[in-house]
Amino acid sequence: MNSFMQFGWAMWDSAQAALIGLNPIPAIIISLFIGMAQAKRSHYFVKALLALVPSIAIASMWPMVSGYQPIWPDFTQLEVEIQTGVLAILCFAIIVGLSLVKHTLSMVAQPKPNGHKPV
Repeated sequence: MNSFMQFGWAMWDSAQAALIGLNPIPAIIISLFIGMAQAKRSHYFVKALLALVPSIAIASMWPMVSGYQPIWPDFTQLEVEIQTGVLAILCFAIIVGLSLVKHTLSMVAQPKPNGHKPV
């Protein structure tokens, strides 16, 4: 039972550290762009992965703005895996949400046939 408790505390600590070190700004910006620019309502998971890859690259190269070395993520660490999963869920939610808003607005903007039956 003691090893199970240690495992639980290690998982909790890793999840907490991952959420503290999370940088969602690049993922939000890229997901907003993809969500507004998409043509069809399909393949949301692929679009979320396409938003995730550049957002991780931008977040890892962000220290170069201040003259430091880039911090590349180590995908064998649990914290990085949790951050990647959270960013993927965030990208997916933003893209799906914007798709719903975009297509709802396009349905409202369609002209009505003024009571006449279409020919």
